[in-house]
Amino acid sequence: MIAPELLAGLRDLQDQGLPDTCSISRASLSQTGDGTSATWSNPATGVRCRVSPLASGAGEGLIASGAIAGISQWTIWLPALTDVRIADRIVYGARSFEVNRVGARSYETVRECLCREIT
Repeated sequence: MIAPELLAGLRDLQDQGLPDTCSISRASLSQTGDGTSATWSNPATGVRCRVSPLASGAGEGLIASGAIAGISQWTIWLPALTDVRIADRIVYGARSFEVNRVGARSYETVRECLCREIT
């Protein structure tokens, strides 16, 4: 078992490697006469982060029109225990990323999110 003060120290050390800031956006879905509508809110702004391309993350996939398009995959690190969920969006400057996986772990020192860039 890791002592709480050691875990806090490890988290502080990891935070030093988060040089940028981002916002987390979350959709609230509601039913309308035309179907489902999403309203986006920002439950967290000014969140420290580090954004890196996933080395082998380039690939192709089908988009809504049925065409094949390039998919850009990224890893975004946030402070430990940050409230971020699958399908949330991370807004970093003028770029937006959709969260595909959240790597929550025991003794978490940093939160790892695997994302795809939204173009």
